[in-house]
Amino acid sequence: MASAGEQRPLTDRLENVLQGFIPGLATMEDPARPVAVGQGRDAIIIDMPAATSPAEENRNGAGSPSEGASAEGGDGDNGERPGGIPDGHLRALRPLMERTLPFVLILLLKILYDHRLGVLVLIGMGAAFFHFNSKIKEQIAQRDKRSLRSLLFMFLLLPVNVVLVYYVFADQQLPKCLIFLKPNFEKTDFWTLLWVIGITDYVIKYITMATKCLVTALPRVCLSFKRRGRLFLCIESISQFYRFLTPVPIWMAFLSEGTDSHWLFSYALVLLYLMVKACITYSKMFECFATVRNVLKDSQYGSRPSSEQIQVVGEACPICQDNFNNPVELHCKHIFCEECVTMWFDRERTCPMCRAKVADSPQWRDGSTTGIIQWF
Repeated sequence: MASAGEQRPLTDRLENVLQGFIPGLATMEDPARPVAVGQGRDAIIIDMPAATSPAEENRNGAGSPSEGASAEGGDGDNGERPGGIPDGHLRALRPLMERTLPFVLILLLKILYDHRLGVLVLIGMGAAFFHFNSKIKEQIAQRDKRSLRSLLFMFLLLPVNVVLVYYVFADQQLPKCLIFLKPNFEKTDFWTLLWVIGITDYVIKYITMATKCLVTALPRVCLSFKRRGRLFLCIESISQFYRFLTPVPIWMAFLSEGTDSHWLFSYALVLLYLMVKACITYSKMFECFATVRNVLKDSQYGSRPSSEQIQVVGEACPICQDNFNNPVELHCKHIFCEECVTMWFDRERTCPMCRAKVADSPQWRDGSTTGIIQWF
C-alpha cells in the first residue's frame, strides 16, 4: 500500500496535467460546500427552544395565569362582565332598548285602553279580595272575641259583588263558566280567555270567603275551635280543586277555534291540554279527599297526661295561661290544652316551648285564601 508521501506527488502531477488541458484551472475557487438547513453562508444560526418535560410545562403554565390569558385572548381585560356578556354588546343594546321602550309602552297603553273596562273590573275585584281576605283572617284569630257584625257584613257584601258583576256583563252569560259551559262570545281570543278566567276565579274566591265567614260566625257549641282549622283547610282545598277545573271549557274553545290552523292541529292541542290537565287533576283529587277525611276524624297531637305529670308542670296552660282543659302531652313532653295547641298548630308546625316539629304544614288552616289566579 502506498504511503502518504508517495500519494502526494502523484496528486500534484495530476493537477499539472489537468491545468495543461483546462486553462485557468489554477485561478478557480474551491467549490462551495452544501449549506446546512437553517444556516447561510455567513453561518447564521437560529436557536430552537429546547424540549421541556410535561412537569415543567405544568409549572410554567400554573405560575403565570395572566400570561396564559394574554396568550389566549390577547389582552387579559377584554371588557367582559362576570356573566360572560361583553360590555360592548350591552352598550350596543342600550340605544336599541331606549328607542324601543317608548313604543312598547305606547302599545301597552293602547291595549289597556281598549280593554279598560275589563282591566278596571279585575283590579277592583283583586283589591276587594285582598281586603276581605285579611279581615277574615283577623276575625278567625280572635276566636270568641270575633265581631259577628263584621262577619255578617262581609258575608252579605261578597255575594253582592258577584251579582253586580254578573248583572253588568249579563250579555256575556259568565255564570255558565261555573257549570263548565262556554260563555256567550262570538270568538274566543286571547283577551277573552284572560277575562273569563279572571272573573270566574275571583267569583269562586268570593264564594269561598263568604263560606269561611259563615263558619267563623258559628258558635262554639256547633263547631269547636279545634276543628275549624281543618275545616278551613278542607274548604280551601275544595275551592282550589273547583277553580282548577273551571278553565277547561274556555281553554278548549280557545285552542279549537283557530281559523288559521288546520283542524287536526287544533284537536291535537286540545288533546295535549286535556292529558296534562288530567295528570294534575289526579293528584289534586287525592289531596282534596285527604283533607275531607282529616275533618271527619278526631285528630290528636299527643296523649293524655297523668295527674302527676300535670302537677309537675303546674296547673296553667303555657298558651292561654288558664287551667288545663283537656290537657295533651306532646312527644316532646310539654303539656297544653288540646284546643289551645290545636289552634297553635293551625298556624305553626313546632312546639310552642321547644320548637320541636309536631304538625304538618299549617297552610290554609288560618282561614286565608290563595291570591293566585288559576289561569290554566
